Order: sequence, then structure tokens, then C-alpha cells
Amino acid sequence: MRKIIVAISLGIIALGLCSCRRDETTPAEVKEDLQQREVVFTASGRDYAVKSSDGGFDSGDALGIFAPDMEKMNVRAVVEGSKLVPDVPIRWEKDQRANSEFFAYYPYGEEVNSSTYKFSTPADQSADDAFRAADLRTSHVSAAPLTTVAFTLGHRFSKITFTFTGLQGGETIASVVIKDLYTQVTVDLGTGGNGSLEGKTDVSAHKRTDASFEAVLVPQTYLNMEVKTSKGRTLRYTTYTPFQLESGCAYAAELGVPASGEDTSAIGFSFSIVDWDNGGVISYGEPTEQEGL
Repeated sequence: MRKIIVAISLGIIALGLCSCRRDETTPAEVKEDLQQREVVFTASGRDYAVKSSDGGFDSGDALGIFAPDMEKMNVRAVVEGSKLVPDVPIRWEKDQRANSEFFAYYPYGEEVNSSTYKFSTPADQSADDAFRAADLRTSHVSAAPLTTVAFTLGHRFSKITFTFTGLQGGETIASVVIKDLYTQVTVDLGTGGNGSLEGKTDVSAHKRTDASFEAVLVPQTYLNMEVKTSKGRTLRYTTYTPFQLESGCAYAAELGVPASGEDTSAIGFSFSIVDWDNGGVISYGEPTEQEGL
């Protein structure tokens, strides 16, 4: 009888050892394959002029995520190092086989309740935060189950930079106001397409240096500017004929400053144009002067 009890005890111990050994060597993927695992997200920008001013997202930046297949809409997510961490967990379906669709946008808007976003660019972009808040970026990813969802966000609007040359006698550029522009647009976060325009007003540009200003603009036609200098002069610049700003393009214009007394007429200007996401040159736009301007 004692031999039987000893044999049973040894068998139980052996089973326990085998169980422990199996637990130690089983990969995490196998242990969790029957559970609903959280989706892992990352976020990055394109290679060129990602944030309008630098090359990536900072820890603490907030993005919005749509995961319609998981019935999660506009989940706020914060950049933490190399990860994008949602405030509310988003999980793969149990035993999921098909890809899922995900959308992301930046900057986050608490009031967004569908993938159609009525976005407003600040009319006054002179402050750093306001200039950055104007730069709407979006991304769409189709991801296989249990893979990392890596959002690479591209620019949805247009960026324009004005550099002024010929300043003399210590004169600097005090302000740049771009006239009569739409600042509100309905954006499809899934496709990145821009819809109807509203809210026409003047836009105050962001100061880069004493001779350089920039702004993020909703894609639209025409451009007229009023420039004030540190000596109280008011200068006018124009493209003369309607000029179409395109989504995802960055425009640069070099503008000559006339001598005092020669600043009464509107001055025509043109752009060099690059792809805002990757820096590739697109074209060069020339104004066509009209009589009477």
C-alpha cells in the first residue's frame, strides 16, 4: 500500500514539474492566442517638414484613432516614446482572421464624433501653438490581426513660407496678413479628402525670423497679402490671377521689399512648390500681371 501511495505522489510531482516547464517555455503569443489582445499602435510623420517646424511627434502629443471594425470612434491616444497609447483599449476580435481598418488624425479634437471632421485653422497663427494646430494630418491603415498598426501621417493642407529680401537701414518685417481666405473645411478622415469651405477671413502668419513668415492654409484659390514693416510701412503683394493651393504641398515665395516711396503698387510674386511630405519638387508657379493693379 505504501508503494502505491509513493508512486502516486511521485506522479503528481512529475506532472507539476512538467506543467511549470511548459509554462516557462511557451511563447506569450501562444499563451494569449485565445484572448482578445490589445492593438499596438505607433505614429510617425513623413520625412519632410513633419510638424511644420521639426521632424516628428513628441511625447504627450495627442492623436485621434478610429477603429470602426472594433466599434471604437475617436479614441484619444497619446504618444509615449515609440508607442501611441489609446486612452481606451482597442482589441483584436477573438480568432480574427481578416484585416481591420484604422484611421488616425492630428491634432486631436474632442468634439469629433464621426470620420467627417469640420476643421478650422486659426485665423491668427502668429503664436507657435496656433501655427502648429493648423497643420491637420491624417493616416489610413489596413492591418492584419496581431500586427502593429503603424500610422504614417501626411499633411492635408498647404504650407506657405514668405522670405523678404532687400530690407535696409535696420528695417524688419513686423507682420504678414494674408487676405480673404477660407479657414474652415470639412475633411473626410478616411480618404483625407477636403470638402466644402467656410469662414472667410484674414490670416495672420507665423513669424520665423525678422524677414520670414509662414502659414498653414486650407487649399483654395487666390492670394493677396498686406505686409507691415518695423518703420510703419504697409506693402501689398499679390498673385494677380487666382492661384490654386493644393493639399499636401509646401509653397515658398521670395519677395523683394521696395524702397520707401516705391511701395504704393501691389507687387506680384511666384512660388516654388514641393511635396510637403517628402520634399520632391513639383513645379514653379508664375504670376500673370493684370492691367490696373
